[in-house]
This record gives sequence, C-alpha cells and structure tokens, in this order.
Amino acid sequence: MRILFPSAVLALLLASPGIASAQSASKCPDLPANSGLAWQEIQSDTLLFCRAVRSDGSDAFALTFTRKPTFEPDRRNTADVSTFDGQSLQWYRSTLAGNPDLKVREALVRLNDGTTLQMVVRSDDDAGLQRAFGEISALKISAVAIR
Repeated sequence: MRILFPSAVLALLLASPGIASAQSASKCPDLPANSGLAWQEIQSDTLLFCRAVRSDGSDAFALTFTRKPTFEPDRRNTADVSTFDGQSLQWYRSTLAGNPDLKVREALVRLNDGTTLQMVVRSDDDAGLQRAFGEISALKISAVAIR
C-alpha cells in the first residue's frame, strides 16, 4: 500500500529545524558559542563564502575562502591591526561604492593548504569594527574543502 503525504504536512517536515540542519551541514568555521551569530553560506567550484549574521539580521563580517584572492593589499591603505589564529593581522581600508561614510576593512590570510582567506568587515563606526575584529579573532579555521 502506498501512503501519500499531503503537501502541507510534507512542507512542515521539510521546514523543521532538525531536518534542515541535518541536510545542509555548514562548511564555514565554527562560530564562538553564545555569539548570537549564524552563517549564510554560498559555495561554488572555486570558493566558499561565509557571511556571519547577527540575531537582529545585521551583517557582522564575511569570509571568503578561495584559491586566488580578489584583492591585493596596498600598504597605503593600512588601517587597523587585530589578531587571528594567535598572530597579528593587518586590516586594509576599503570603500563601498554609494556609501562613502561606511567603514570597510579587508584582510588577507594565506592558509597552509594554499587556500586564501579574505575577510571583510563593514560598520558605521569604530566600535562596530572592533566588535567584528574580536569575533573574527575567536574563530578556529581548519581545512576548508573547496572543490
């Protein structure tokens, strides 16, 4: 005997948080416990994009793992220094077209496996930048599979 589920019941089952997370395990790094952050993830053949979003829906920071970086650091744009993986991390000033007052920082790290990690932080003020730098410094980066 064949049992058919009504589409509404099937939709409820698929929308269940336990089922959704079991079907799509994130390849992004583990976020610090109690950070209130969640990942939005996009993966293609050449990159893994991890966007950290706060519980209020605002952006915290973004990480892009790729073989080739999308920007080259320019010493003329050095801005801030923080830590990452126990080492000093240089941040570079950048801009966002259409929003010149937004503070944008980028950093580039070459990982041991040859992958490049590009980090981007955007904030209206210095306090927001510092908060994101602290959240990033708490990340533990392990090998990330880029196809």
